[in-house]
This record gives sequence, C-alpha cells and structure tokens, in this order.
Amino acid sequence: MTMMLDKILATISILSLVAFMGVVAVFVNEPDLWIIIIVVLLMGVYDFYREISRASRKQKESTE
Repeated sequence: MTMMLDKILATISILSLVAFMGVVAVFVNEPDLWIIIIVVLLMGVYDFYREISRASRKQKESTE
C-alpha cells in the first residue's frame, strides 16, 4: 500500500518539476537556460526511474 503511494507522490513530484521548468523556460526564453533545464530534467527523470525500479525490485525480492 505505501509502495503505491510512494510511486504516486514521486510521479506528482517529477511532473511538478517538469511543469515548473517549462514555465520558467517559456517566460525567460534564453537558449542557455534551455540547455540547463534539459540537463536538470534528464537527471531528475533518470533518478526517478532508478529509484522506482530499485524499490520495485526490493519489494519483489522480499515477497519471494
């Protein structure tokens, strides 16, 4: 139960980060800022994916 809640909250968090960065990028509209935003979003999504997959593996191993 808590694992599902963690995934939902993590998804909401990463979507909020993307939305915030999108607003900043659109209103500031600087090419250098776009590069930084893309790098930050890629790092955030990669970390999100790694943590979710690791937690899923842990849960799978504990039920076996």
